[in-house]
Amino acid sequence: MLSQPNAFTPATTALEERLATFLAVLGDLALSGRVENQDVIVNVDPMNIRAVLTKLRDDERSLLQVLPYMTAVDYSPREPRFDVIYDLNSLTHRHRCRVKCGLADTGSEENLPVIDSVADLYYAANWHERECYDLFGIRFAGHPDLRRIMLPDRWDGHPLRRDYPFDGKRVWKIGATVVDGVEAEENLGL
Repeated sequence: MLSQPNAFTPATTALEERLATFLAVLGDLALSGRVENQDVIVNVDPMNIRAVLTKLRDDERSLLQVLPYMTAVDYSPREPRFDVIYDLNSLTHRHRCRVKCGLADTGSEENLPVIDSVADLYYAANWHERECYDLFGIRFAGHPDLRRIMLPDRWDGHPLRRDYPFDGKRVWKIGATVVDGVEAEENLGL
């Protein structure tokens, strides 16, 4: 019979040490932190996201210079509804950190949730922010070119939101164009 692994394996200890380092770098900017599924996760206030990512990128103890990806998750009906997630890697120290910030829903398509853009801090964030805007309806203040990246400009809604209807939307077909209801009626002779 195999013996059970010790709860404090070297990997767990190393992850806890990294978490302590990241929390020390951020100071009061970090709301909380934890190790989960072999990942170091730090929760921060969305109002401070630029300061947080700048500190983690520039501090000698962390040097998280690479943003391989960022995304969002819709946890409706939980409040805050959205989590915006930044995955950061250090090539120098060979470690990583996941930064999460909760973002409340505004409840309006005209007034979307907003968080500051970090496209000037991490160039890879440019396209990731556009994807989050397109699919989740999260605006990134200060983004150099915030527009849809996957769906047509006149697409109605944001399909990765949990409240996006599975029916009642026009079917998108390859080669078709998105038109307003008035244009469709005129073009189809309705």
